[in-house]
Amino acid sequence: MRIRRTTEPTAAAQDGEDEQQAIELRSELDELLRARQYAGQRERRLTEAVRAVPERQYPDPELLRQLAQARTLREGLGARCLELSEQLQALEDRLRQPAPRQPAPGQSVPRQSVPGQSVPGQSDTPLPGPQRPDPQRPEQHPGPRHSMPRQPMPRQPMGARFDDAHAPATPPAPPSAPIPPTPPPPPEPPRRRSPAELTALAERITALHRRGATEESADLVAQAAVLLPPPDTTRLAGLLARGGPPGASVRLARGAARGTPEQAVGTLAELRRAGLAEEAAELFHALWSYPADALPALLAALERAGQLADGATLLWEWGSAPTAEVAALAAALQGSGRSADARTLLRQAAGRPTADLAALAVSLAGPLPAVLLRELAAARPPGELVRLAAALDGRPELYGELLAALTADVDRHRTTLAALRTAGLPTTPAEPRRFRWGRRHG
Repeated sequence: MRIRRTTEPTAAAQDGEDEQQAIELRSELDELLRARQYAGQRERRLTEAVRAVPERQYPDPELLRQLAQARTLREGLGARCLELSEQLQALEDRLRQPAPRQPAPGQSVPRQSVPGQSVPGQSDTPLPGPQRPDPQRPEQHPGPRHSMPRQPMPRQPMGARFDDAHAPATPPAPPSAPIPPTPPPPPEPPRRRSPAELTALAERITALHRRGATEESADLVAQAAVLLPPPDTTRLAGLLARGGPPGASVRLARGAARGTPEQAVGTLAELRRAGLAEEAAELFHALWSYPADALPALLAALERAGQLADGATLLWEWGSAPTAEVAALAAALQGSGRSADARTLLRQAAGRPTADLAALAVSLAGPLPAVLLRELAAARPPGELVRLAAALDGRPELYGELLAALTADVDRHRTTLAALRTAGLPTTPAEPRRFRWGRRHG
């Protein structure tokens, strides 16, 4: 009987092709990340130049054209980087899966191990992957995280200035009784304003600016951004964009990030629904400057609003933050029970140089160093892993975590372990020292 030879590639050959493809994807992703970084720096310089123009003057049209061109370039590079990152993640997940066991000659292959066939009781629905935002969306707007510190706006002057713009001031409430030990009730939602009230408010902002009271006009815009509900903020932004002072609508949208996460996310959705793309982009840019302790609440608000793509984009953007900030962000996410987001953040940060990765591993606490080192062991080539191991040689606990990740799959990391031995680095965890105490003599 003639035995038919199969022409399909073996599992080892397929793994080799996948590893080579992963190396090529990492190289292309590194180049695109550098290009995107340069485009983002140019965009920030042009944005600062536009904002430096006095409020009574309009920016140079050529400057605005260059800013729009830089923003389009950065958004296109960002969309491509995100696409390659998802491809690389899927490829690395496939490489981490154990190879299927080959049957002995004459042994039938179990039906579950045959790809392309459905098995009763098993679902063929693929697992949901990470959401990718629309590359045409203008809100992917990186910038320095500390460009706008998030601080609560004062509420006391609002009754004397904000309400006087469109309605009689409400008399102050009588002093309340001492706060009981029970938790206070949730705050009431902001009062909705009528179209006439919002129109009067926009006219007052414009009149103050025309009279030269630019500080009072800007202060009124900042207070409205915090105290108005999202629909009213969006309507006021539209009025200011059509007839208000230059840049007032953008400042109003950016100021909404100083409110609660629910208010900021609701305003972002309303701005997009109203077609105010520039204002929505500024607000999304401001969300990137949220402090670390507010990130879990922001991501939860985005999830409740159905804006999962925005949360994924923010995690991807935060992955390029400085090392100390990434450590603080990951700790905040891990401490709030969002370990999956912390792992995603560390995976996005795993593309930086080896020295930064070693510093990041040292800065992390709890289970996060092991999470980062496992991601690096699965994603980095042997040469970079050897350099990382050399940088962590003076940290026994971190070096042990890296070795644990490598020795968990010896067949896959055989080349890395051999390179460690060649470099004179240990390939087994160091045993704790045992001190021998001598007999004391009186």
